[in-house]
Amino acid sequence: MDFDFYRNFITVAEAGNISAAAKQLSLVQPALSAQIKTLEKYYGVQLFKTNRGKRHIELTEAGEAFLQQAKLMCSTEDSISLTMQAFNQKAMGTLRVGVSHVRSEYFLQAYLIPFAQTQPQISYQFHNAAVVEQQALLNKGLIDFAFANAPLGQCEDLASIKVGREYFYVYYQKDKPMPGEAGQNLTPAQLAGLPLCCNYGSYGLLRSVCQEYGVQPNVIFIATAASSALAFAASGLACAVVAALPDDPVPAGMRRIPLQDAKLTFSQELYWSTQRRLSPAAQLFLEFFQKQMSERK
Repeated sequence: MDFDFYRNFITVAEAGNISAAAKQLSLVQPALSAQIKTLEKYYGVQLFKTNRGKRHIELTEAGEAFLQQAKLMCSTEDSISLTMQAFNQKAMGTLRVGVSHVRSEYFLQAYLIPFAQTQPQISYQFHNAAVVEQQALLNKGLIDFAFANAPLGQCEDLASIKVGREYFYVYYQKDKPMPGEAGQNLTPAQLAGLPLCCNYGSYGLLRSVCQEYGVQPNVIFIATAASSALAFAASGLACAVVAALPDDPVPAGMRRIPLQDAKLTFSQELYWSTQRRLSPAAQLFLEFFQKQMSERK
């Protein structure tokens, strides 16, 4: 079966309209409809519901399952295509990295772009991913490195390089009253009763430390990315507790106060698996990264 059939099916399913999908794909509508019918005949199932007189089309139960498998198949094919570039004389392979959402721009500017400028023959796959997803991608061999701003789970198969240290801060609207005197650090005990929001990467440590103070944090919003927690806090509905670098900018209309406890800190680290041999591209990047780190000391 032609891979374009699967890709075009995904476009139709996401557009919910064959005419719109055909225009997006620069195909005539009858040709696109014929591809869908070919898929249905090949697999012996109906993929779309028949809604006469309606322009919007819906997936059947089989179509929903097919959509997920088609996305997985196309993603795998893309990954294979990029990986095979390593065996093409015109390329030195692909470097695959997963980076915490909030550190994407920093990682690009500080490490990946400078490296790419010295290695134009290498291609790149860049995944914005939360810590849990980064570890899963590493375990499956889908990325070479994870650049995380929260610790990956305990795993003997991972090596890492510590890069920097982030500290926990409480972010809140400028006009929102806070416990204690202005300008002072907050303690976990002073979080008692405050509506909080945070990201999953910070929650476990925050909860553990607060319990040492006899406080159960009142988390009313939790998100995969710290940026989402900050956006929720900007509404004034809660205070965001997230880890950040001391010189990170504070969002407009907000203030932040350090949350004082020696345990409330994360180390930024570059992780990779020791169970897989690094590709030539990954090995080059690791050497570049190590050199950058030694020059900054």
